[in-house]
Amino acid sequence: MGVEAKLLSLDAAADFLGTGAIEVPEFDREIMDVVRRSSIPLQRIESRPATGHPHRYFEQTAIAQAAAVDPRNLAATATGPTRVERPAFIKAMTAQSNLSLFDKDVTEQQGQFASVVAKDVDDVISAIEILRAQMFWAGTDTSMSAPTTLQWMGGLAQITQQSNCALGASIIDAIKTEVATMVANQNFVVRPTAVYMNPILADYIDQEAKASRITLDSMEVVAGVTVAAISTQVGKLPIIGDPFMPTDTTGKYGFSTPASGKNYYAAILMESEVENPVISGKEYNPNPRLFQLGLVGNLAGQFVGVKFDTIIFKGASYAHAVVCVNRP
Repeated sequence: MGVEAKLLSLDAAADFLGTGAIEVPEFDREIMDVVRRSSIPLQRIESRPATGHPHRYFEQTAIAQAAAVDPRNLAATATGPTRVERPAFIKAMTAQSNLSLFDKDVTEQQGQFASVVAKDVDDVISAIEILRAQMFWAGTDTSMSAPTTLQWMGGLAQITQQSNCALGASIIDAIKTEVATMVANQNFVVRPTAVYMNPILADYIDQEAKASRITLDSMEVVAGVTVAAISTQVGKLPIIGDPFMPTDTTGKYGFSTPASGKNYYAAILMESEVENPVISGKEYNPNPRLFQLGLVGNLAGQFVGVKFDTIIFKGASYAHAVVCVNRP
């Protein structure tokens, strides 16, 4: 739009001009805003200081082996525990907003949107949180020890214990069977604590429960958020709908391309073994940090948010599992 067009639109800014009446536009002082800024899994997963770059830890995968022998002829073969070193490289996330000095002054002088500056600065941090929520499941990296992209390696790529629920099969039975398989492991003590899935898949479960006259319990997962719960071999597990859990029409994460419809994923997590290592300097801060870089040549203020961290699904081959559900 050129300058002339702008001036013409300003000439017609009044809503109504008439005898004894001049009506001018006025807006609500509150900005309608229901934009998503957080995710439940990130609120439930523990953050901790990283050991460095990369973050390193040891995983014990076996203990010494015993043997039954003749009580009158004792003989033993020396064995020992098996421990494996695991590295995870820290990733960086940033977001930035520039605030024009002139527009900031106009907004403050009008007094219409007094909080908009603080709101927009705060949303620099929210932008980082949304990216982290997306990468939690579907981060594009393919290796924890030899990074191939700048994103996290998402949970669906890390978790290798998998099963399928074909079109028409019971989703509830598939999840319950997978939980039973996890806890039946003789080598590891596995205790799942939650099942995460796309809200559409959660709705399919509700429909199945209604059709089969199954009553689902309920549980509070974060303050003020109550969800349905499914009874399993480890007790009730909350079914947590996460809009950042992807759905796919092609085969990904080791699953086949769906015969029809989409692949939906139900991630069964032992949340105590999901970890978020953070680098934040001398003073540990698990939250994204905000920096004001000062004024640039055009007197615009620069606000930059930064977060250094990654996500680790420890025991990816036994402590967690993914059920791939084929539905329309």
